Amino acid sequence: MPSIYLQTFGCQMNVADSNGLAHQAWSMGCTFTDAPESADILILNTCAIREKAEMRVYSRLGQLKALKRPESKLLVAGCLAEKDRAVMRRKAPQVDALLGPRDYQQFKALLAQWGVPTDLPPPQTPLHMPSSEDAPGEDAPLEYAHLRSLVSITRGCEKFCTYCIVPYTRGPLESIPPDDIEAQIRREIRCGAKEITLLGQNVNSYNFGGVDFAGLLRRLGRIDALERLTFLTSHPHDLTRDVVDALAEVPAIQPRLHLPVQSGSNDVLKAMARLYTIEEYLDKVAYFRERLPGWALTTDIICGFPTETEADFQATLSLVERGTFEYAFVFAFSPRSGTPAATMTPQVPQEERLRRLQAVSAAQNEQTRRFHERFIGETVSALVSGPSKKDPTRMAGKTGHNVTVVWPRTDAAAARSPVANLVIEQAQTWGLVGRVA
Repeated sequence: MPSIYLQTFGCQMNVADSNGLAHQAWSMGCTFTDAPESADILILNTCAIREKAEMRVYSRLGQLKALKRPESKLLVAGCLAEKDRAVMRRKAPQVDALLGPRDYQQFKALLAQWGVPTDLPPPQTPLHMPSSEDAPGEDAPLEYAHLRSLVSITRGCEKFCTYCIVPYTRGPLESIPPDDIEAQIRREIRCGAKEITLLGQNVNSYNFGGVDFAGLLRRLGRIDALERLTFLTSHPHDLTRDVVDALAEVPAIQPRLHLPVQSGSNDVLKAMARLYTIEEYLDKVAYFRERLPGWALTTDIICGFPTETEADFQATLSLVERGTFEYAFVFAFSPRSGTPAATMTPQVPQEERLRRLQAVSAAQNEQTRRFHERFIGETVSALVSGPSKKDPTRMAGKTGHNVTVVWPRTDAAAARSPVANLVIEQAQTWGLVGRVA
């Protein structure tokens, strides 16, 4: 049977795409290996969202050049394959094929072209899903990996934020039929999934046959066996009150909303082409807080965007210091070739971008720690991820608010259960420490 080495870089959308590629290969009789030197086919599913991600991919391609056997094939898939389609073969001649995100329907034909039989049954071994980390073998243990499943509901994006490469690599927005989404969720539940994450570059833009995102959430909420439902990512421009109402109505939806603000300055938001003002954003947040008290609001922030002045930066810092968010993913601006922001002037110097990033991160860490302290003495439910990567004497999991929690790995029954009920004893910036209730 042909063996495949599959490594994934980037976001959860890429992980979901890798899962789809893996299932196609498995259905043709392929097996999987974590050793690239022994693989018949090597696949890198790549990311192009930031320069650092690209550098890591090209570095890994250099490493694989030395490990790849002459008769093996090397496929580069994903956003970087699309973005660098015209130059990648010159930069990395060891690459045998490229598949962009819109090309995955050609994957089986490519495997057949490379000699993979089309009539082999799936191997008599469980489907070993690809790593959700940049390094294979560092994902959740197999006995826990099936508890979480990623289900795409849209492909592509049409927002064209001036810093973002995604519309150019993934193409225009396309909504997946709700029947297909529901069918996939039911399959994942039958396979043991406890938490389903709906994925899209902008889930709020979902619309198929008159079913919008709020309608889709209400429909999926009627699936009896669905225990936990989450989604990524929302665009503030398209977050309606009806969507927030649906979040309040569907019990399975976990108490967290990721709503990227990117900046607290209207001038910067306009330069980013984000299509909302900070006042409009905060108005939506106010309704969210009114309807869903106790939920976690998380966000993305870009520091040092071109044209960002000190006053613009202070507006963002103030937004964070006021406790608007329970958690934030904070990034220094990374220019992407081919996007309008890459050539905007003036560009903020790199050292200033990093200073601003550090200031916003420090302010947000204080807010996050305070949020975590609210759970001390409370009993929370956590979906188990497996033994802690940093301390194997502890188990680790995620609460409904998506907070990491660890607890002693002493109770054998709790260690086998997919869900743990825990009394929280300590709070840190990174998460919570508890014990089995």
